Amino acid sequence: MWRSIPFSVTILTLMALVVVPLTSVLLWLGWRSVDLLEQRSADQRVSHLESAVEGFLTDGLHVVISVGQTLAYGPSFNATENPVTDEERRRQLIALLDRHQAVQSAFVGYADGSFIYAGRPESFTVEQRIEMDAPDGESIIVRVIEAGSAPRTETYWFYLPDGSHGPARTTTTGFDARARPWYVEAMKAKQAILTDPYRFAQTPEAGISAGIPLRTGIGVVGFDFTLRTLSELLTAYKITANSVIVVGHLGGGVEIESQPCAPALPNCLPSDSLVRQFLRKAIGEAIATDAKIDRQVEAGGHVYRLIAHRMPVLLGQRFVIGAAVPVHELTAESQVLLQRAAIAAAVAVALAVIGALAASLILSRSIARITLKTERIRQLDFSDRQPVQSRITEIARLSDAVENMRSGLEIFGRYVSKTLVQQIMRSPASSGVGGTRREVTVMFSDIEGFSRLTETMEPELLTSRLSRYFEALGSAITANRGTIDKYIGDSIMAFWNAPETDPQHVANACHAALQAAAAGHALSEKWRERGRPGFRTRFGLHTGPAVVGNVGARERINYTLVGQVANQASRLEGMNKVYGTEILASGEVAGPTSTLFVWRHIDRVVAVGTTEAHDVYEPMGEAASRAEHADFLAAWEKAREAYVQGRFEEALAGFRAAAALREADPPCQVFIGRCENFLHDGVPAGWDGTWHMDRK
Repeated sequence: MWRSIPFSVTILTLMALVVVPLTSVLLWLGWRSVDLLEQRSADQRVSHLESAVEGFLTDGLHVVISVGQTLAYGPSFNATENPVTDEERRRQLIALLDRHQAVQSAFVGYADGSFIYAGRPESFTVEQRIEMDAPDGESIIVRVIEAGSAPRTETYWFYLPDGSHGPARTTTTGFDARARPWYVEAMKAKQAILTDPYRFAQTPEAGISAGIPLRTGIGVVGFDFTLRTLSELLTAYKITANSVIVVGHLGGGVEIESQPCAPALPNCLPSDSLVRQFLRKAIGEAIATDAKIDRQVEAGGHVYRLIAHRMPVLLGQRFVIGAAVPVHELTAESQVLLQRAAIAAAVAVALAVIGALAASLILSRSIARITLKTERIRQLDFSDRQPVQSRITEIARLSDAVENMRSGLEIFGRYVSKTLVQQIMRSPASSGVGGTRREVTVMFSDIEGFSRLTETMEPELLTSRLSRYFEALGSAITANRGTIDKYIGDSIMAFWNAPETDPQHVANACHAALQAAAAGHALSEKWRERGRPGFRTRFGLHTGPAVVGNVGARERINYTLVGQVANQASRLEGMNKVYGTEILASGEVAGPTSTLFVWRHIDRVVAVGTTEAHDVYEPMGEAASRAEHADFLAAWEKAREAYVQGRFEEALAGFRAAAALREADPPCQVFIGRCENFLHDGVPAGWDGTWHMDRK
């Protein structure tokens, strides 16, 4: 039996053979390089400061301008007289403020005088906040000014961070966006512009504005950047506590300054105001000579490195950047850091050499074999049963642990499929029984006439086709963040918003149902081309509260959900038989997604075995297809209104008119039959438009 040697003893022995001579050489080289590295560090830090501020004023503004150009070319801001579009404009302006904190306000003005504005009320005066009844804390004000001649009607709301907003308030205003600099200059240039610094109309602050003409030429999208906000952002780029950053405008005068350090701080220098005077003078020289200023000045007994130069032209505006940094703050800290770095470098190089030699000579073969073995185990390949031999105690223990793991997983694999084992290894989770209550969206699917197919098809072929079918539908579900709970014969139960939360779980479930239906159609069409029967799938969608988590005994559990929402989704799937539809969803699903999908209100029903009425909807497609279904849905809704109110002759004519637009529409035929029966047999007592199901 081999005698193993502790790994630590091996490493320490090799270290002793190399570390003494190598460390001596590296320390000498480190001390030799301190002076040169210190000077380079100071130059690089000042250069990085210039680059950071210049990047903020160029890249940062360009990002916002690019977003504005996207809005200016999008359909929402180029549309006219559409209430839905107006709401979308406001939503996009609010979203832009949330993403870009440097923007004080975002707005759009039109040639007809209308104006939409979203801004941060924190810049308002106390009098303005009282007058407008602004809420305490964070909020965003949205103002809408109607078109026409002055005085115009203005409506405004305050939106809170949770998305809610207060009541709309209406007033009159003489404000005209068409007379503002950002509008006039953008329309004149016919491209994105930055204004000269000026005082805003909406707040008492001053700043600069950006304007981007709309693609159709009917107006301008704009943004405000206040000097206060820009000053706070410049302060964030200060590399030392007493450094000063100033950005001037080519037109003369200082426009933006970083905030001075707090006088209460122990290291705050009292010469800040004098340094700013030197910096303003240097900026004036840079404007006059178009040359870069780089000099050292003395203020308050301290030497400052002072730099000023013009920046590249930014949307027609020319800025000048100036920075002043105390030299001792640049070098004092770097002196200590460089000394420590030289020592750390010597130690690090020594350890690296020692580790490389030790690993390459002693550990490489053993670790390579263990790596190969663990990779095979990860792939659930347990064929390699030969343990790795090593004289190093830790390697020998590691090899034993790997062998024990291989044996355990091999035994475990006899009881559970490899696919499940791989999933557990990728995403280990708590195995305790229990769950949490949350809102979930559930989808049930079922194959129409599957029992008849099983009677005419060999079990092997049926199993093969079901596997391909489940793969096609399962891909659509998982691609839209769904969790497949179980396969029940030919049915699939899936849910959203668990185990990971998904704020868009209702919309994602609708996307999944439409895509799964399309995948099922494609697969069935392929089979029919080969002379084989295809599958027609029915789907049911419902949203509601449920308890999701591990259900079962401690020895055997299943991650699933418990709640009425699953039963309702199953009932909706079954209702497709009644109406001849493929996908049915509840009103709880259709309501929150009415702007994302085209929904048809099929019926209001009371399912078998229940007493509560539910609205049933059919998704006709995504919102982009709304125009395609407009005429048909208008005829359908008119007929349904008459149907609900008991005017069955009018409803019958309406459903026939809708059926004429789409001859192969089963729900039209269902309601035509109902109306004919009602006209023949009479109106049911207590008719309120609700249909009571008599079968599942």
